[in-house]
Amino acid sequence: MSDEWIIDVLTDLKAYAVKNGLSVTADQLDDARLIAMTEIASASRRTTENVKPYDKPVGRPTLYIAGGEHA
Repeated sequence: MSDEWIIDVLTDLKAYAVKNGLSVTADQLDDARLIAMTEIASASRRTTENVKPYDKPVGRPTLYIAGGEHA
């Protein structure tokens, strides 16, 4: 499951806070939303960076010349 759901929840909470005159709470929720987006992006980047590259060296290709001889 994606972590994106928490952004939606924080957005909804901020909308509620704004609608009900809770301006400090709305500001804090906006900060929390930005922090969550940063952490989610950072976690995604770490996951991508941890992918192990193909670690066997690639050999030189063998050239075949007409007549079946190797170059």
